Amino acid sequence: MTTESRLPEGWKAVERPPSLYRRFEFADYSETAGFLDRLASLSKETGLYPDLSFTRTHVTVSVHGPDGGAVDAEARDFATRAEAIARLEVT
Repeated sequence: MTTESRLPEGWKAVERPPSLYRRFEFADYSETAGFLDRLASLSKETGLYPDLSFTRTHVTVSVHGPDGGAVDAEARDFATRAEAIARLEVT
């Protein structure tokens, strides 16, 4: 997939199903919960609702292309913004 060069650091592109994914690591549950809260706000704002998997100290985010299609600019923008949100938690 050619979108990887335009992805924020740490994100990977997957062809089947077309998606972007990233695992975020946090020091404790408080940081993890803060990230999930901010991610929920981003989802409400953008209308994109990624698949999430999380434990006490990490969150895996998978953003899919619209209607199962190719990853688009909106999904890449969501990944960029999620990356910025994660940095808020670790500073």
